[in-house]
Parts: sequence; C-alpha cells; structure tokens
Amino acid sequence: MRAADWCATFDDDDTELARADVLVDDGVIAAVGVDVDAGPVDRVVDGRGLVLLPGLINSHQHLYQGACRAVPDLERALIGPWLRGLGALVKAWWSDGRFDPDAVRAISAAVLTESLLGGVTTVADQHYFFPTGPSLDYVEATVTAAQEVGARLHACRGSITDGPDPDVTQSVDEVVRHSEALIAALHDATPSSRTRVALAPCGPHVDQPELFDELAALAADHDAVRLHTHLYEHVDDEVCRARHGCTPWELLVAHGWAQERTWLAHVVNPPPAEVPEMAGAGVGISHLIAPDLRMGWGAAPVRSYLDAGCTVGFGTTGSASNDGSDVLGDLRLAILAHRTNDPDDPSRWLTARELLRAATRGSADCLGRPELGRIAVGARADLVAWDMTTVDRVGVHDPVSGLLLTGLSSHASLVVVEGEVLVERSVPTRLDVAAVAARAHAAVPPLPS
Repeated sequence: MRAADWCATFDDDDTELARADVLVDDGVIAAVGVDVDAGPVDRVVDGRGLVLLPGLINSHQHLYQGACRAVPDLERALIGPWLRGLGALVKAWWSDGRFDPDAVRAISAAVLTESLLGGVTTVADQHYFFPTGPSLDYVEATVTAAQEVGARLHACRGSITDGPDPDVTQSVDEVVRHSEALIAALHDATPSSRTRVALAPCGPHVDQPELFDELAALAADHDAVRLHTHLYEHVDDEVCRARHGCTPWELLVAHGWAQERTWLAHVVNPPPAEVPEMAGAGVGISHLIAPDLRMGWGAAPVRSYLDAGCTVGFGTTGSASNDGSDVLGDLRLAILAHRTNDPDDPSRWLTARELLRAATRGSADCLGRPELGRIAVGARADLVAWDMTTVDRVGVHDPVSGLLLTGLSSHASLVVVEGEVLVERSVPTRLDVAAVAARAHAAVPPLPS
C-alpha cells in the first residue's frame, strides 16, 4: 500500500504514521514507513483517504449460531433459559435432519463473509454441538467454509461432557479421540497457517474436570495447540462451588489450565483477588461486550484486567447471543458501555486505541499468533483499511478514534490476508456475496411450530 492517510501499526512501540507505505512480499510485511523505496512491484494499492490497521481478530465465536439470530422466545432470556432454549432449537433441527455439516458449512461461510467485509481476518470458532449417533464432522465443515472465504480459522473443538441432555453429551474419551484426529488432520503450526486447532471444552458448568486434565496434556504434546473455554459467565460460579467446592478459576488451576496456552471467554465477574493470578499465569481474556450486555451482565472490568497486566483480546461470541459478528460495531459499543463502570473518572475509560489493540494484537496474543495483529517487518500481511472520506466521517480529526466514534457502516474498504487482497473498495474479490447469502438462507431451518 502506498500513502495511507494514517496507519496504526500496534507494533511494540505503538507506532502511528501519516502517509504510510507498507510493502508486502510473499505474504509477509517487508517494509513499513514513509516514502519506502519499494523497487519494482506487482501492484500498488492507493492508500489515500484510508486509515490502515492490522486485520481484526475475533477471538471467540460460534459460527453455527448464525442460524439462530433474533429468535423471538429468547430475546429477553437470561443465560440459563437462553442456553436451554438454544440447545433445544438446534437439537430439534438436527433431529429433523435439517442441521448437518452441509448446513453448518453454508451458515459458517455467511458469518465469515460478514466478518471479512467488516475487516476481520482471523476467527476463533468454538463448536460444541456434537449429537450422538453417526459421526458428524461439523469442525471440518467450518474449516472448509473458512477456506472458501479466505479467512484464517482457529477451530476450537468444544464439548459437553456433563450436560443434562444425553443426545448432545459426549464422553471424555470421545472428545479426546476426536481432538487428536482434528489436530492430525487440520492443525498447521507454521507462521503462515490458515488453520489451527484449539481444545475448548464449553466450561466447568457442563464439562467434567477430568476433561480439562486430558486436554491440557494433549495440548502440551503439540506445538501451537491452545486451550480455550468459557469462564465467569454467570452460570459456572454457582455450579463450581456446589459440585467442586471451588471457584471456576480455582478449578482451572487445579487441572493444569493456569498457563500461557490458555485464553478465556467472557470473564464477567471473577473475584478481584483472582485477576492478578490470571495475569501472573499468562492466560488471555477475550472480552465480549455485546453478549455480556445482552445477557444483562454489564461490562466486564476490563480496566482492572489491563491494570493487572492481563492479555486482553476481543470477540463477538456466537451470533445467537449477539445477533451479529460485527467486531468494529461491538468496539463502538464497548467504548461507550465501559464508561458506566467508572462514570466519574474519565481517566479509567477505555480508549479507542486500547480497544482496537485488543481486537488486533491482544486477540493475536490470546491465540498464540505473534505474527498477526500488528503491522511490522516480518509479520504476516493481514491488513484492513477503512475509507475516512465518506459523508459519515466529515469533521473527524483523529482517524483512529474516529473509527469507533463515527461511521454508519463497519464495512472495510480494503481487506488483505497473507498478502492476498480479498476485499477492495468494499467489494470482495473472490466471493459472490449474494450467492453466499442465498445458500445460507436456504440452509437455515424454520423455527419449530
């Protein structure tokens, strides 16, 4: 790219540049600066009018839930009824033969396309719906969808091993065997990887403690295999204390998850004394503002996490408790919602740069991808740019904060993954968006009568 109006690199020095050039060679960033001497190049992308960032990274998603948006009976449900209602709906579709891997592939492709158009280049998808009977490889379906779209995918193999419904509850052995097979078939630990596998039990409220032991041991045997789960989302605290006599974090500590391979989703209401322990253990936290607000939980204490030195990423979670996968839109929500945590102390309000850093470098660090989430020499060439010349951004004096404080749309002007231009002038280069949407609409079953 030549002469981007503004570039926020999120490199080690948080460098920002006006009229920035970024040179890409074979999927890798070769130079960053002003008036870079590039020599002969295959093509030049005009950066005038654009603000350039690393590709956004969604560090927690459930792609299959793109079939479950705006379900009337769940609009005002709390987490318990919501989980039961969502589970019953998807199970009913599966029982009717309407929720197979082909359906999940089509729905996942639509959600990933929505994400890509919004500047998301990497998605961590936790799939935990595995019904009994013949093996249905939903994870492979989501990986195929990501390959079609061009996004990077961290396929997080979820599980329910201690749930109330035997039709969607698996044994620990089943989960471990399938996880091993997925790692062997799909996991790529190289820096250029488009697909990695993570081990992601749904959470202490529906998984047996033994599973956490087994998956920690399995991850330790494989390069770049990470550990992921939900924690402190207002369902697991009471369950852990009643069943195990400890907090959810204490359960993870006891079963080998207090380590740098681990990142956690939600973390809405942990005991304050545990936050420094999480930071010291090196675990990451994926902040999910939209679902946390939708479930009535309020904004997680992210400032406390940053103060303690925690790695903080950003995500949307599944479309069923968010109704979208708009990372930039959720960042806009977060910059306002967090002010209610400290209404009288603006110095503690999260800034646009802190939130964008979470959605780029922070999420990359959660996923164990130091080569992503930053614009620096040697990093992978995942780039995204937004047009700041549009009518909705008239009068913006700081293009970085202007991304979150203005804008009628989250659609990016330019999206690049591994040096490949996938979106240019807000138009996908390899996708027929209407066809992707039509396939997904056809794959979504109707609500049971």
